[in-house]
Amino acid sequence: MIRVASQLTFCSPQEILRRTVVEQNEESVITGLFGLDNSSVESAHTLFYDGIISAGFVSLKKYVGELKSLVSDYNYIDLSIDKKTDIIKQNKPLILDFGTNTTEQINQLLPLIAPALSGFTILEIIAACCYYPALLLGITASLSIGRNTELLLWENSDLVEKRITKRTQIRKIG
Repeated sequence: MIRVASQLTFCSPQEILRRTVVEQNEESVITGLFGLDNSSVESAHTLFYDGIISAGFVSLKKYVGELKSLVSDYNYIDLSIDKKTDIIKQNKPLILDFGTNTTEQINQLLPLIAPALSGFTILEIIAACCYYPALLLGITASLSIGRNTELLLWENSDLVEKRITKRTQIRKIG
């Protein structure tokens, strides 16, 4: 069992928790979510990180052959083909598909597309990589108790302005 905490925990676009511990068992199932501010003592054996904790990446390309009809209600950007220099906000939720779920490959692409994502908050970007793709596939999208997912830490972002930077990196934790 591991316990991790950070300034922010992205559970869903509607639920961003502050100073929250995420507890996960050996099978990568979330077994607990609890706030540090509500506790009289800190959780023992908790690893504290600087950044935002989220569920793991979901690449639609890895799971679905024909995407066109599936993503018609979304602003779907396939970053495995086109390293966009400009991504425009639309009235549809954004989905960023890197064509992979590996943090190493995504971290190589992130600085290249960071300028194109300047119009989006880091929370919108996390939703675009982790939440909305899972929702489309029928996977539990929220970071919640009972969900089986790897945990990601979004580091070196501007937490005051809630923006990614050219130094933003993502790593698996746990």
